Order: sequence, then structure tokens, then C-alpha cells
Amino acid sequence: MKNFIMAIFILLSACSYASEPPEYPIRVNTEGVAIDGYSPVSYFSKGIAEKGSFEFAIKHEGVYYWLTDTQQIEAFLLDPERYIPAHGGWCTLMMGGSGRRTPGHPESFSIVEDRLMLFWSGDTEETKGMGLRNWASKTHGDRDDEINYVAKADKKWTKFLEGNRNAQIYLYKESDKNGVNENQLAEAKIAF
Repeated sequence: MKNFIMAIFILLSACSYASEPPEYPIRVNTEGVAIDGYSPVSYFSKGIAEKGSFEFAIKHEGVYYWLTDTQQIEAFLLDPERYIPAHGGWCTLMMGGSGRRTPGHPESFSIVEDRLMLFWSGDTEETKGMGLRNWASKTHGDRDDEINYVAKADKKWTKFLEGNRNAQIYLYKESDKNGVNENQLAEAKIAF
């Protein structure tokens, strides 16, 4: 019976992706999915960036997340706030520095104090993972430095959420356009 109820829940939550826009200011891609379809649970349970599946979609506060199986759905439902990326899925490094919103890349990540941080990443071999490398450089791999930097990003994020909308979206490469929805793209500054 439990599996039957879970299957019905999955079907209902996976239907009608484009019928309503996601909650602003969470970053969703052009398909309307957070973290570009990567499973937020896999970062914590496996320590890796792992693509989720439409088949295991879950909707939380107007935003779709793709998971890998029913066990991940159960884990997500028990504590959704744990799995949602910090700073709306925008790059934590940029939020803590300039206060800009730049799409976080699902494969450029760190877990800090049991929270998922995403960072920008380029498309070329030279720039792939650049945000994560910059994060390591700025925080020196020191947990206290990471916590302090996240606190700066949290402070700017809180001001943004309270109405100080200076955190303009910046897109630094062509493929960044795929990492935001139409509304977010309309307000973005194209920097390439």
C-alpha cells in the first residue's frame, strides 16, 4: 500500500511542469527544474552530483526537484529544507562576494555545515569547475573560513529576500542561459 501511495504521489507531482512558474528567486533551468535535474539527496547520501529523473520528480514550494528513486523521495519528504541548495541554487561564492546571482553548476559543489553550496562553472577545460577552485582558494580549504564565507553569503541572501533586490543575475557564458527560466533570463545582465 505504501508503494502504491508513493507511486500516485510521484505521478501527481511530476505532472504539469510548465503549468505554473516556480517560486522566485529559486534558480530553475529552462525545463523548470532546480539544480538542472540533479538529485539534491545524492549530494548528502552519496557525496556526488548525480542526475535525477523525471520519473522521480517531487514538487516543493512550487519548485521541481528530480531524485533517483523512491528512497530518495522518502528522504526528501522527511526534511526538504536540508536538501534545498543554499542561496536558491545560485553561486554561493558570488553571493558572498559581489552579491550577484550567477547560476550554480550542479557538478561544482561543496557541503558546508550540512548545507549544499553550488558554484559557477565554465564550459571549457580551463574554466570547468572554476567556481569550486575559487572557493578553495578563498577559503584555503579551512572549515572556519568556509563557514565565515557562507555567513557573508547568507547575510546578502537575507537582504535580497527582504527586498534589497541588488543581487542582479549575471550570466557569464552562453550556456548559463539554459540554467535560468524565462523570467530570470529577462532580468539577467549578459556579461559575455
